[in-house]
Amino acid sequence: MKSAANALAVHFQNPMAHNPFHSGFKTGKTGFTVLELLFVMGIVGIVAAISIPMYFSFIQKARETAVIAFLSRVRKAEEMHKLADPSGLYSGDFQELAATGGIPPAPGNSTRDEHDYRFTISSGTSAGQPYWRVNAAPLDGGASSRWFYVDDEGVIRAETGGAASSASPPIAT
Repeated sequence: MKSAANALAVHFQNPMAHNPFHSGFKTGKTGFTVLELLFVMGIVGIVAAISIPMYFSFIQKARETAVIAFLSRVRKAEEMHKLADPSGLYSGDFQELAATGGIPPAPGNSTRDEHDYRFTISSGTSAGQPYWRVNAAPLDGGASSRWFYVDDEGVIRAETGGAASSASPPIAT
């Protein structure tokens, strides 16, 4: 009985000691095999290959949304300026539009850089009628980037890969 108790005690101290299926490796070793590490690195690579382009697409869409919102604010600021101007003219100066409270103040009179875009504003009269227009060009100028345009008609327009104009298609708002 004593030998059976000793065998049982040895088994509980090292359960693999008398296991016929145990291949002789020492138990208690920790760590990962090279194959396991390569497998995990492959999965991480696949996830990165899928998620990184989606992330950059999301960032670009967020920038474009911010640009569209800014152009809408410029449109409202131009109307406020025209109503307040004694001669009824639009402004070609971002600082004057900021004074109306329609857009936030920032450096730049006829050009302004915001949201990784360069905004250029101009105004004047044509055939006795006042006009204004704003172009928004991406600072990186990528072929897949969108350029934006808005004028006194109030329609925001966009082109992909090149400058937008009054002939560009309107965006869906």
